[in-house]
Amino acid sequence: MKCVIVLMNSGIPDIVFMSADASFIQHANEVAIDKGLIQRNDVSWEKLDLNIATQFFSPIVASHSLLACELNNGYSFITCENDSIFVFKDFGDHLYIAFNGDGEESEDFLCRKLMIFNKIVCLHYGPVVDDLRPDSIAKREEKWVTLGSVLNTWLQLYNQEQCFLFEAIERLQVNQGVNEMCINLLELMLKKMGSNGEKNAMHTMLLVNAKLLALFSTPKAKELQPSDILLLTLLACDIYPSIETLDDMLSHPFKAVDDQSCDTPELLSNECMMENRRQTSSTANSGDASGDGEDFHTPNSSNSPANTPERCCTPVEEEMTLPEITLPSDIPTIMEPINHNSQQSPSKDVNVDQDISDSEDNVATDVVDPCTHHVGYHIPKSLDIHGRDTCEHEDRFFTPQNDRTIDFKALYDEQNQISETDYSDDDTVPEEVQPTFQENPIFTFATLKPTKPRQFPRNEKLRIPVFLRSHSCEYTPHIAQFIPILPGITMVILSEVKSKLAEYLCKALDSLEPLDHDKVERQTRVTLKRAVDGIDMYIKKIRELLQKSRGVLLRHFNSLNACWDNCRKFGLFQYSDSGIPEPMTPRLESAVSELKRILRTIFRLKYLSPKHSGPLYEKTLDSVQKHTANHLCLYQQYLTVKAQRNITMTTYLEKFPGLIHFVYIDRTADLITAPAVNVTKTEGSDGRDASLLIHDKVWSMTGKLHRFIKEGYISVAYREGDFFYSYFLWFEDTSGSSLECRVIPTIDINGPPPGIIATDFYKNLVQSCFPSLTPGLVQCYELMCIHLAVVPIQFVLAQSQKLALWLWETGDIQKPISLL
Repeated sequence: MKCVIVLMNSGIPDIVFMSADASFIQHANEVAIDKGLIQRNDVSWEKLDLNIATQFFSPIVASHSLLACELNNGYSFITCENDSIFVFKDFGDHLYIAFNGDGEESEDFLCRKLMIFNKIVCLHYGPVVDDLRPDSIAKREEKWVTLGSVLNTWLQLYNQEQCFLFEAIERLQVNQGVNEMCINLLELMLKKMGSNGEKNAMHTMLLVNAKLLALFSTPKAKELQPSDILLLTLLACDIYPSIETLDDMLSHPFKAVDDQSCDTPELLSNECMMENRRQTSSTANSGDASGDGEDFHTPNSSNSPANTPERCCTPVEEEMTLPEITLPSDIPTIMEPINHNSQQSPSKDVNVDQDISDSEDNVATDVVDPCTHHVGYHIPKSLDIHGRDTCEHEDRFFTPQNDRTIDFKALYDEQNQISETDYSDDDTVPEEVQPTFQENPIFTFATLKPTKPRQFPRNEKLRIPVFLRSHSCEYTPHIAQFIPILPGITMVILSEVKSKLAEYLCKALDSLEPLDHDKVERQTRVTLKRAVDGIDMYIKKIRELLQKSRGVLLRHFNSLNACWDNCRKFGLFQYSDSGIPEPMTPRLESAVSELKRILRTIFRLKYLSPKHSGPLYEKTLDSVQKHTANHLCLYQQYLTVKAQRNITMTTYLEKFPGLIHFVYIDRTADLITAPAVNVTKTEGSDGRDASLLIHDKVWSMTGKLHRFIKEGYISVAYREGDFFYSYFLWFEDTSGSSLECRVIPTIDINGPPPGIIATDFYKNLVQSCFPSLTPGLVQCYELMCIHLAVVPIQFVLAQSQKLALWLWETGDIQKPISLL
């Protein structure tokens, strides 16, 4: 029973975003019936009336706002008698609340969850969080479902992947030949994008599930932060999810690739794969030993869009539900690939060293969908959908339609249609920038449905604006292009938006934060004076950049000038000079609020408004997709296995007896090295295998270590049950010499948890331990080990040092380390 809700941080709760599971919605409806807020006959158990949710949260929000404004001590969490817990976090003008009623999530985890979700929101919308609640019902549903799906994907990755548990990048450990080939491919792709209109494409990377295969950046590109790489990986895993396990991959029907044409291997989709697993399981349990007959089945489409490219359905005269069919034993099951491009000539293999950016005509000839080979189920002509004789009919493919599935391709047009031309400060924003949406009658203004994973077509490319962190701006605008290469392999191309306007807008909004009505009375005279001077400087620079604006942006430019003049007229500078701890006058407070609204509107128009992409750009993307898939198709299974078993523990068992698991993290580059911990739960098994045991120990150990770190400990060793746990955090200079921490680090116990996505915890830790040294000269490392309990502590310390040295000698890390 879980829920996340975002409200305007004011006395009157106004729900900006809400995501809840089915159990929370059912529980809320039951409570509403008991309180007499709604009649039982009027309840729709699959939806929650948002008016009821507002009434439930109103007392808590009002109490929190009163304590925060009057005493500067709002709620951090509330624990109920039934162990239900509420966690509160204030982010600017909004209040984030996380609720858990089943005891699965602790206070620390809910705090991390809210901070991660805030970063997800900022990644999509920058400082314009109000854009979460547009007036259009269809847009609101799209945005709420999208963010709820991304949050659920993070929860899944947090519970499965060590890179998201420790918030560090995990590089795929491949051989040198594959690594060089991937780097050359990425470099060529950037050159091709630059020669065909996307001159600001600065970064490109290849992802295999949640692991980084390769990353290439141009020399002029700004540094890409590790936290942003993790967030982009999160988006890629949410857009193109993979439910493939190692057992599933090994059981794939695979067609050998022709030497003359290296097209995409014909692999079953995830839905077909899961259906095969269930069908095989049911066949094995039935005990049918005939051996001649094969069960014929069609993949279930209840959880996927009806018209996705991988399904490739043909028109059917009437709607019908496809039943499960078992063919007679004398009729074999036929599976053939569906090829939409059967009329096209086979593609030729392209040399990696060849320059593929020759001309627009060459790009056009290369436009072939790399993922058109998908295995479908071919119904023989002798049988129709119900097993009747239809020899006179032509062969056809059929996938049952799902009327309740949301068409995310149409809903994502607002963010997907972005111009291939560069943003500049004198761009003209057209008057009509909002696309048309069809209202969905299922989702109304006052109802909320349980959050479910979004279903984006696997072969569709997605282009959205994202806002990444840089040294000059907290929300630097970028354009992220997600390209599916092969199942489980995704390419991400990042294009920088060259504009100083975003930097000045964000800094002006940051300077306005101390002037909020609930914070201004607690500010000192120096703070207010600095904030007002900063606002004045940034407003002047914004006005200079917007002087040549036209259209709707010109109208907001005029409104900005009038609003700033009102702020000066109503005594903003006099108020900052007085230093009187009293609230602002109503007119001045209204003018400051209007100024903040206008700045956010300008940011929204410049960087969140949809624009159309040209045909040349789309052809270039198709060529990039085809070319990359042709070179990676031969390595697909190799990369899939490496994603599941990147580093195995078998290599370390003989050299380090008693060692069960280890995690090494270079916090300077935020890179993690750890043996894979993959858990596959099969039906009929209790799941208590060795992998699951190690998985549980690692995850439970992490929570305890984070508490020790926040208490100021940098070395921890303790025995619990049959295992001995050790943790070491140490610092070195650039030459590899150990640095002794002479200052006890000051860490807020109630502060953010250790990590890099929500906060720069380890950078702040280094600065706290070495305040007199430049942060770039101090390097931070972590090492966590799990040994058997019978191993003495002196052997644990010796093995930890040997392990670090051996990792360096084998090339898994950059250099040897000293633990003590």
